[in-house]
Amino acid sequence: MNEKNCDILVIGGGSAGVTAAIYAAEADASVILLSKDNVSYGNSRIIGGTMVYGEPNMSAEQQELLLRDMVVGGDYLSNQHLCKMFANETQHTTPMFERMGGVMNRDEDGNITTDSLIQHGGHSWPRCIIFPNTGPGLGQGLRYGLNQTEGINILEKTMVYDLLRDGNKVTGAVCYELKTGKILVIYAKQVILTTGGGGWMYYPYTDNSQACTGDGYALALMSGAELVDMEQIQFIPYGLTHPPGLAGIAVAEPSIASPAGKLTDAKGREILANPGSKTRAQVANAICMAVARGDGTEHGGCLLDLKGNKTDPKSNFMYKQYTKGIFKIYNNLVRKAYGAGAGNWDEPWDVYPTSHYFMGGIVIDEWGKVKGTQNLYACGEVAGGIHGGNRLAGNAITESLIFGKRAAKKACEQAAKQADCKADTSLVESTVAELQSLPGRSGKYRIVELKRELQNTMWEKAGPVRTEEQLKQALDTFDSIEGRLPAAAISDQEKYNTELLDAMELRLMLPVAKSIAASALARTESRGSHIRMDYQERNDQESVKNIFVKVKNNQVEVCSRAVDLCFISPQQEALRLQARPDKNHDTPANLAIPPA
Repeated sequence: MNEKNCDILVIGGGSAGVTAAIYAAEADASVILLSKDNVSYGNSRIIGGTMVYGEPNMSAEQQELLLRDMVVGGDYLSNQHLCKMFANETQHTTPMFERMGGVMNRDEDGNITTDSLIQHGGHSWPRCIIFPNTGPGLGQGLRYGLNQTEGINILEKTMVYDLLRDGNKVTGAVCYELKTGKILVIYAKQVILTTGGGGWMYYPYTDNSQACTGDGYALALMSGAELVDMEQIQFIPYGLTHPPGLAGIAVAEPSIASPAGKLTDAKGREILANPGSKTRAQVANAICMAVARGDGTEHGGCLLDLKGNKTDPKSNFMYKQYTKGIFKIYNNLVRKAYGAGAGNWDEPWDVYPTSHYFMGGIVIDEWGKVKGTQNLYACGEVAGGIHGGNRLAGNAITESLIFGKRAAKKACEQAAKQADCKADTSLVESTVAELQSLPGRSGKYRIVELKRELQNTMWEKAGPVRTEEQLKQALDTFDSIEGRLPAAAISDQEKYNTELLDAMELRLMLPVAKSIAASALARTESRGSHIRMDYQERNDQESVKNIFVKVKNNQVEVCSRAVDLCFISPQQEALRLQARPDKNHDTPANLAIPPA
């Protein structure tokens, strides 16, 4: 067993984690950046390549529109204080991204070029900027930023087994180093969770990295934190339905359908008007409902017809980006799956939603501090409340930059006031002994089979479409898997023991899976990205509620509380639209909109 000490322990090596580590190190804190995968990999490296762009000196009107788009797009479940902070801070993220090594298209005068901005569904105007090198370019930029920063100890291929706690005070972590097979104990004054989401829990129907198994949600729950709206899983609407080896791969944003694309059921009936202007949740829900009604294709999807966009001059930009530009890789996947006709946009694509992003997550304040705990922060996808029932395209990287920096700043301020890190010796010893007992354990079950059973159950019982019966069955299955887990065999291989890694992941996946199913069971309405076939309408008769999850006596408990509609309410938005029926998609008067 090895031991390390630091001021700030950042758990997770994606965009939020790298941002937090860099800003913490620049504040003269000693920093350990720990990543289960390679740093800058995970979902950050495989993103499509856009982020919300906030021009310098972003006007109050632009900030208000961004706030409204987020709240309305999130179906009023968002924490509006967090959204307000996001809207106000967006203007600082572009230079932040570039100083860390990110690349954006600029002209000779240093201005963002107009052909780099696009309008994704749910946004009032083209405010999303394209990375010329997409996800790999982002990943390389993040690594460049780390290489330019002193004082960061990087630990890759290392997974946290559990956080060290003294009551609700977090004091470090017990970890497993995959490359060496050694156990590592890290003592830290402050811990920042940046572990990303849990899309791999829906494998194979996900576009997420294999490392995204929801670890941070479980670590926070076991430390006394609450999770909010875990039923709100974003299923990006345009995923491949076949062949089996490609099913579940995301190939496009809703905006690809603008302006002349059509979305139909198997009988050719349009299921959603103007799908290119709609949010991911609106488009995904339309597809899921059509299929649930029995109107899907033989492969279980609906049809995205883009033929009209080949000749419409307003769609020229998007068509070029998909057939010749930075999104060509996705079009090539369509060509591989469905043939040249679909790849040339002459034939429709068979599509069904696939797991993409967790809007729900750890309850935080405006500095990323985890409520209900001490010394613990969270930012990036693992944090909840910002996106409500739907994340607008392009908001993820921007959020990671904003809250990664804020969490680092506050964590460093707190660490400077603390004495050396201390942890309960008996707790350290018992946690280490528990982890040491796993390799070489005999048993009648295989870890990988239990893991696949959980993933299959998530998709079939707690996936895009849900019912009370299905969700109760899911919870029963999760209890059964939990009961069998201690009797699962684990290899005694010392280095790169992937069976041990699977066991550690499954242990953390179970409380997250239960949180999702229990929250979905508690929300007896269809709202945001959550569809209940037994409650198909949004409940506007009662106050809008968030669903909270907490662990008590090793059991998941659920409660609801009214959303604080401090800036925008459904009633206010309805009155606004009545007064301005032609302004559903407002455009700031002082912003020059690039050609479509």
